Amino acid sequence: MKYSCFVILSFSFLLSCSQEISKTLSYPQLDNNRTTIEEFGIKYNNDYSNLEDIKKEVNQNWLLKQDSIVADYYKSVDRKGAAKHLNDLHLGDYYEPYWYKSYKEHSFHWLDNDSTQILFKSDSSGKGEIPVFSTSMDNTVHFYSPHPDGSKFILFISDENGDFLKVISTESGNILFETDKDMNMEQASWAVWASSEHIAFTGWPNQEGSRDSYIAMANIRTGAIKVIFDGSQVKDYDHEDFLRPDISVGSNKLQVFVITASEHFTGYSADISNIESDYVWEHIYDQKDSILYWPKQRDTSMYFLRYNGGKKTLVRSTLKSMGDPTKDVVLYRPEIEDVVITDYAISENNVYVITSRNGTDETLYYVDNQGKSEIIDLDYPISDIQFYHTSTTSNEITVTKNDWKYDLSFLSINDSLEIKPLDNLTRQTPDSFNDIITEIIEVESHDGTMVPMTIIRNRENKQDSKGKGVVYAYGAYGFSVEPFYDISILDFVSKGNVFAVAHVRGGAEKGLKWYKDGIKEKKFNSWKDLLWCSQYLKDQGYVDKDRLGVWCSSAGGITAGMAVNENPDMFKAFVGAVPTLNPLRLGYQKNFDASNHEYDFGNLKTIEGFKSLMALDPVVNFKKNTVYPSTLMMSGALDEQIPLYNTAKYIALLQNYCPDPKRTYLLDVYEDEGHYVPNEGFSAMLFFDKEL
Repeated sequence: MKYSCFVILSFSFLLSCSQEISKTLSYPQLDNNRTTIEEFGIKYNNDYSNLEDIKKEVNQNWLLKQDSIVADYYKSVDRKGAAKHLNDLHLGDYYEPYWYKSYKEHSFHWLDNDSTQILFKSDSSGKGEIPVFSTSMDNTVHFYSPHPDGSKFILFISDENGDFLKVISTESGNILFETDKDMNMEQASWAVWASSEHIAFTGWPNQEGSRDSYIAMANIRTGAIKVIFDGSQVKDYDHEDFLRPDISVGSNKLQVFVITASEHFTGYSADISNIESDYVWEHIYDQKDSILYWPKQRDTSMYFLRYNGGKKTLVRSTLKSMGDPTKDVVLYRPEIEDVVITDYAISENNVYVITSRNGTDETLYYVDNQGKSEIIDLDYPISDIQFYHTSTTSNEITVTKNDWKYDLSFLSINDSLEIKPLDNLTRQTPDSFNDIITEIIEVESHDGTMVPMTIIRNRENKQDSKGKGVVYAYGAYGFSVEPFYDISILDFVSKGNVFAVAHVRGGAEKGLKWYKDGIKEKKFNSWKDLLWCSQYLKDQGYVDKDRLGVWCSSAGGITAGMAVNENPDMFKAFVGAVPTLNPLRLGYQKNFDASNHEYDFGNLKTIEGFKSLMALDPVVNFKKNTVYPSTLMMSGALDEQIPLYNTAKYIALLQNYCPDPKRTYLLDVYEDEGHYVPNEGFSAMLFFDKEL
């Protein structure tokens, strides 16, 4: 669930529907095999326990009928017309460059056309962009990494024959190295250059249900591959975790990180000076050391984020001293309470930091070796800044500026702090959105806490609006909802409607305390923040009081689902994409590791953990015989993070226990997808636009 981060927020919003659809929907019947469960002397009802075995024939037949209802629903609205409308708004070529990487003398990017994915290389010779590789759009490119000298690149690719790791020459196009069997890229793909002739990569056993990753070293000249690290070398290894290699070009210290569901990883290092020999691995830091994610190495120095007094702090240390905070050299620590570090980058000579205030106002800094910082002038305010590509072997970085209103802009910044727009990568924004404005306000929540909320609206709209509104919330795992550009949201707003984001507790918008105030027994703060923000939109006239919808995804299903349970009348429509709606039952499932969820939500091992899970579970706390908002739930049938029964149970309860025939309750299942739904926003806004 946490791995997903915010891939799910790729919205494609529909903006108008003209046809009417009958509200008299005939829902399929399914027996409610309700069981009563007792834990620590406390009982709860497990409604539709039969849906937990979703592969049973009776359940599959029920799902097929749900699909039929959804298909009929979308047939009655002009889905094709809506898609054409959004495409007509798009400016410039439909196919645009992406996956840009820049090095000292070379840069690379991809470009697609109707049938082909093409990798281009540019260099300082003045030859322009040269195609160095192409593959059919039917194939999936998972990962690529050019060698810094530009002569070759690593490629993870899936084609009709399976999943393969290759190294390809940029000069001849010849395959220099290729795995001889299916690699299993259902999981994460990653590789690094250990030398000009060696690559270290993450591999996975190619067998169903296996999640045990390993690190292998490949000699691209001889074709030899050997496993150099696996989970057996990690104390208390969790099979839900995976391994990732890293090394600074020119270094002889290879690192392996144990990637967990939390923001704290574990790190190992080995000297690979004799690269063909066996390696001795040293444990360099643990989760308890409060190091966030993985460090970055330049020469003999390690750069990383560590919590210092509850604040994310950028520090420098050595490989051997990472586990000792007293050896840290502090480079940057925000002094203002509501400002947090969101990311950092290391180039050949410089250090850069991005900070965020309330998760909505971001600034880019240059930091020198003594910890002195200066703001890089990027025409502020900016809602979202991201490092797009950085490398310790390059004297420039690539950053993107993103906003709720303006499309993605790419900038190159060299080590002399000279800024150059990358116009060939930047997309234009339609003039029809010129009157859209963004407001960032704070709303007083139930306990007096001020909660940030972003409001995107038309400049001409007064605060007596009778338009529609959609409010989004997440509030989990310490992830902030950062600004993003979506043409369909803006088209929705340009028609007199409002899109808002409630930056509720459980995220990281205001730092570590903000996150911890929205987990476990304090999780109620997340959904109460959402309710108070939603009420504010109505009270201040941003939206019609009867035309507000709520949107969630993944772990945000707890925030939104419990808000709907607590006050079903607040919203007229509810949309969830792969949402968590029955977290209490995750710990009971065979072959499912619920440990990823325990820190935020609780567990079944203690009475405190059990009470926490029971209090925040939208299915367990569902109010029968109560009018709920019209609801669309979208799930992937192959979702291993949030099993399909979460949304199936919720929709079954709505269809059988809610008394208003004027409401619509839909379950849209994507058979070939996991924790992701393609075109989710497009389908969602068809629903919102119709139901609000």
